[in-house]
Amino acid sequence: MKLFAKQSSSGDGRVFRSGVWSAAIAAAVIVLAVLVNLIVRAIPSRYTEFDLSEAGLYTLSESSRQVADDLTQDVTIYYLAQTGNEDQIISKLLDKYAAQSSHITWELKDPAVYPTFAAQYGAQDLTSGGLILVCGEQSKVLDAAELYDYDYSDYATTGAANVTFDGESRITSAIYQLTSGESRHVYYTTNHGEQALTSTLTDALESQNLTVSALDLLSQTIPEDCDLLVINDPAQDFSSAGSLVDELGQLRSYLSNGGRVLLLTDSYYSTPNLDAVMAEFGLTRTEGLVVEGDTNHYLNGYPALYLLPDYASTEESTALDGVNTSRRVLLQMAQGITLTETEHVVSDALLVSSDSAYSKPEGYEMTTTEKADGDIAGPFTLAAYARNEDTGAQVIWVNCGNMDNEGIYQVIPGNVTFLQGCAASLAGQESAVLIDSKALEAAPLEVPGIAASTLGLLFVIVLPAALLAVGAVVVVLRRRK
Repeated sequence: MKLFAKQSSSGDGRVFRSGVWSAAIAAAVIVLAVLVNLIVRAIPSRYTEFDLSEAGLYTLSESSRQVADDLTQDVTIYYLAQTGNEDQIISKLLDKYAAQSSHITWELKDPAVYPTFAAQYGAQDLTSGGLILVCGEQSKVLDAAELYDYDYSDYATTGAANVTFDGESRITSAIYQLTSGESRHVYYTTNHGEQALTSTLTDALESQNLTVSALDLLSQTIPEDCDLLVINDPAQDFSSAGSLVDELGQLRSYLSNGGRVLLLTDSYYSTPNLDAVMAEFGLTRTEGLVVEGDTNHYLNGYPALYLLPDYASTEESTALDGVNTSRRVLLQMAQGITLTETEHVVSDALLVSSDSAYSKPEGYEMTTTEKADGDIAGPFTLAAYARNEDTGAQVIWVNCGNMDNEGIYQVIPGNVTFLQGCAASLAGQESAVLIDSKALEAAPLEVPGIAASTLGLLFVIVLPAALLAVGAVVVVLRRRK
């Protein structure tokens, strides 16, 4: 009995020590987990959180990161939302901005707690979900509706709008406008049958901190604060000396003082006076309309007059520096531009056709796009830049009148980013901040039938069988011991 009692006491001691050891290990694991959690929380979220959304909803684009990294002024973003009902897409995006730059901070302002907060920024009608960005004495207000784009083009067939998130584009543009200094002024001419600038292009220019205004040269002169003059596909030429108003004289005077011009033309209209101004920069029209002979350089399913040109390598121009050159550009019914060496002038091609392109001298009178004798061999410059080294005047000529087109932007957004880059460069801005809207819904994942069968076999039969086999081996080995 004594021996039995002694053995029992020894066993109890081992159990006790084992229990203490297990409790100590458990406590150490808990403490370690808490410490690791505290350390991880102290690390910036950009190193610990990963964006798994297909559209990158929670990731800043390269343009946004550049704008944030270049900041030298503090920007505070106030997010108006009811506590507990914040839009997680917006709040996480604001976290990303704050993590990217120490000059950006954000605060949540509950309208129920701070009912008059927005009014001090002139935004008393700002709805819940809106943003107020403040930099010094300046502020920019973004309504909640501006942070999302609603496309109803397929509403008749789907019964629903296509909603995309445009918050990053709006926020980055607002930060840029607040911190990039005094805005520059863009004027676009009227009263020559010009195409009105689309709202998409106007928004893109304004996001670049460019103010856009109309200018009628019949009743006004080119303002002294004009940093860029846009002439968008005029149907009539500029009037010259001897007319009631010498518009051509105004244009030449503006350029002789270092002016900047963005010109878009259509060969359907005759504008010899404007052509003469471009000739002073060594830029002249190539006869006819350009037809592409390379199927990779025109729009699939359309005539070879719907050109998809290449971006050229530039040496003198910065027009393409802020442009995403992976985006294609569409030029319909375009005419080539010949660059001629001219004294005191430097020039660059910006958009070029393929070597297989050719120009039909008949232009709009052509009866076929097939190549024929007498056609002019390519390649062709379709958009060009030139600068007068003596006066500092700069011009960009796009010899296609339909480039600024809302219908095209829906399919090929490269047109607006190209024009935005051209305008920003000519007006003296350094970078483009146009950012695509991001889809809120991921496209369905489609798995081919063979792959689905293979995966099913792997996960339903092969892996379970392998696990059972491993388990059986372990059991047998333990019993032999």
